[in-house]
Amino acid sequence: MRPIEGLTVLVDLDTKKIVQIVDKGKNIPIPNAANTDYRFSAQNSYQRLVNPISIEQPKGPSFTVEDDHLVKWANWEFHLKPDPRAGVIVSRAMVLDPTTGVIRQVMYKGFTSELFVPYMDPTDAWYFKTYMDAGEYGFGLQAMPLDPLNDCPRNAYYMDGVFAAADGTPYIRSNMVCVFESYAGEIGWRHSESPITGMEIREVRPKVTLVVRMAAS
Repeated sequence: MRPIEGLTVLVDLDTKKIVQIVDKGKNIPIPNAANTDYRFSAQNSYQRLVNPISIEQPKGPSFTVEDDHLVKWANWEFHLKPDPRAGVIVSRAMVLDPTTGVIRQVMYKGFTSELFVPYMDPTDAWYFKTYMDAGEYGFGLQAMPLDPLNDCPRNAYYMDGVFAAADGTPYIRSNMVCVFESYAGEIGWRHSESPITGMEIREVRPKVTLVVRMAAS
């Protein structure tokens, strides 16, 4: 990507005429084109591929998906759906309290735009920018289909996005979201804060987390 910083054009979409051209980036250099392509196919200096890694679940995943959107995992359950604007929406998240046996409501609705950190730049080229540089266009509309066994491991559950085009025609964005279990890499189960040496640790458990993934352009 080679952005031309500081150059903005105001266009009247009714008359299809340019109303104003503002160039405040004359002293800002344009990035070079040579040797800046990040795609793997263009990286001639690194040709060695790593071997694939497989996480096996002989009994299948521990989570279930009911009615295409209700995810149940361990003592958690939540509603999951793709959204053209926010990308992925997690709603009605609840957890079963092990001490009281009561289901607690944790979150009514949460989505990616809640992570929005404003640029706080009032210039014409930046004031409208939202989260991950995608919100102004629609995070879900920019999503790409996930590649099985590449973006998501075996036993992943895939969810399509059903959206409406500008003229109202429905269309499907396939494999937009995947849900899977993954090792969190946490080894704290084997350690103790007790200063007494030689204490036997009987409980050794791998920490597993539930992952919701979406690939955006």
